[in-house]
Amino acid sequence: MKWQSPLCLLLFIASWAHAQQLTTPNGWVYEVLKPGSGPLLTAQDGALAHNQLTDSQGKVLVSTYKIGVPDYQLISDLSHAFQQAFAVMQSGGKYRFHIPVSDFRDALRSNADLSLPGKVAFWDMELLQILPPLPDGARLVAQAMQQSGPEAALARYQSLQRSAEAYFGEWEINQVGYLFLQKGQAAEALEIFKGNAMQHSGSFNAHDSLAEAYYTLGNKAMALEHYEKSLRLNPQNDNARAMLAKLRD
Repeated sequence: MKWQSPLCLLLFIASWAHAQQLTTPNGWVYEVLKPGSGPLLTAQDGALAHNQLTDSQGKVLVSTYKIGVPDYQLISDLSHAFQQAFAVMQSGGKYRFHIPVSDFRDALRSNADLSLPGKVAFWDMELLQILPPLPDGARLVAQAMQQSGPEAALARYQSLQRSAEAYFGEWEINQVGYLFLQKGQAAEALEIFKGNAMQHSGSFNAHDSLAEAYYTLGNKAMALEHYEKSLRLNPQNDNARAMLAKLRD
């Protein structure tokens, strides 16, 4: 066998990798980190997925992995660019999209002043499950809050929960709870977080949020109980550890 020089071999590998470069229908480069075996995602679907946004310097800006809770997205709510990009994904697969920063800002339809260094951002998406195309329940409740206030938002939340006309996973219910907590409606937030922690009893994040509501309402004993439970479920939960030290001081 005739052996090639290391330089020739390196050039061959580089040229092969370039030839294998994958691009989405809208021209974004992407990698298949884990192949999927299920159906392809379409604009008519809902998607349950883990997401992570990393800047060009390797700093993680957003990650659902950090709290261990996947996010739901109605694909038709996304910009056309994201819809085109995500059409390459199969259920069960994990993908990394190399998104030009200018395209990323446009695709988000908001946060135009988002600070991202460099020319490219990296969006990892692990498609866990393709779901029926229901609207995001947290978004509908937020709209009701903005248009008509807390009382109408609570009624909207309760109505949607009964009708099953919107998607409410752990992430979405948690968002609703914080929507009320940030509006100063701690009692309402507490009931929402209670339901989430009951439904997702093994989630450290659900108990962490419930503890925060108890803390906001001045119930130290119950805040301690749920921060302790959150830390047992996830010993890496630094927020729970810091709050427990504060409460025990």
